[in-house]
Amino acid sequence: MKHSSLQGGLALSLVLALAACGGGSGGSSSEAPHQDTRIDTAGRLAMAEDAATALRIYDLDSSAVVANIPLANPPSAVYASPGRRYALAFQRPQDTVQIADAGIWQEDHGDHLHDYKAVPKLLSFRITGPQPTHYDDRAGQASIFMDGRAPSAVASATVFQDADLGAGRVGASISFAQPMHGFAEPNGNFLVATYRAPDATGPTQVEVYSRQGAQYTLTRRLDAQCPGMHGSFTSGGTTVSGCADGVLAVSPQATGTAAATKIATPTGVGTIAGHPKLGARFIGIGNAGTPSTTRFYDIDTAAAKATPVAITGWADGRLRRAHGFDRAGRTFFVLDDTGALHALERGATGWVVKKTITGAIPAMPTAAPFPAFVANEARDEVYLSDPGARQLVAINTTTLEVARRTALDFRPTYLAWLGIAR
Repeated sequence: MKHSSLQGGLALSLVLALAACGGGSGGSSSEAPHQDTRIDTAGRLAMAEDAATALRIYDLDSSAVVANIPLANPPSAVYASPGRRYALAFQRPQDTVQIADAGIWQEDHGDHLHDYKAVPKLLSFRITGPQPTHYDDRAGQASIFMDGRAPSAVASATVFQDADLGAGRVGASISFAQPMHGFAEPNGNFLVATYRAPDATGPTQVEVYSRQGAQYTLTRRLDAQCPGMHGSFTSGGTTVSGCADGVLAVSPQATGTAAATKIATPTGVGTIAGHPKLGARFIGIGNAGTPSTTRFYDIDTAAAKATPVAITGWADGRLRRAHGFDRAGRTFFVLDDTGALHALERGATGWVVKKTITGAIPAMPTAAPFPAFVANEARDEVYLSDPGARQLVAINTTTLEVARRTALDFRPTYLAWLGIAR
């Protein structure tokens, strides 16, 4: 069965925005106890369509596309807001990020948490800046790093929470001295950002900033060098960045005390994977060699040690096409260029392959767009977009089996899960 347009029967006028929360606290109140504040929902997926100026909102409860959100341009990436209510549709060449309300959210009403489900909609508010590229989502707040554009448009970053987006604003912002392809990792009231020396072609150091209201003030620039700096993740009070010769770990980030530790790896690292449940432990990923082959490293920042991760059958020339964790941070998934999905779990000796699902993607594309990966934070499932077969692939993270393949009448590319994390 194909799911392409709004399915009327789904009268998702379901502003199941459930009744307003009232009621007194006294035992003599004649009002009935407040009920129906929890919605059992698997959430929704924001799905980009290859080369199309639209964002599909796919409801996982009804297995249907419930909204086609018009965009100004084809998205270059799609991400979930830090509270998982909004989809952020990056349009890098056009210097803009459009924001769609996916229609599922939760509010804290003091004596209870109240769930809502409503019709998705596009916000009029946009985030703009030269070449929005790097997105970092950490502990309820997120940042967008704008690379800038040589020679005169400098790099910048914006930091926000869901409440900011709903109010049509960002929470804080910062501009840097010159353009660069970098990152700005939020961590409470601190920000770890890339620094590019005036005579360098790209960033090789990091700076730590502290926040005062809507602005950031430089606290410290760290001397440690990280050539080829690219990729980052913050967890457990530690920010890790990839380097051409290893990774750079920055911790702690309190004013004046941040220090950087260099951890060497046999080949360069360009992507950092992490999960809040793993604390200050990460996975470094990079391509190297002839033929180019993806390598993985278990990064233990407490021990300042990097250990190669071996994936069974990962031969020279094998490349990663997508990766990510399940919602618990227990399983790390890697999709390779043959369409096999490898599920790894960490034991006493490090990450080991628990299972390989051959043909998770039956016909892997030979060129972009490649499949995208996202985890459901309300169910034990992860998803892969399959643009070649025009389908959505759901994997059960408990059984490590393909749960279902849903046919679509478009080529899905980028994915973001939106809903209420459980």
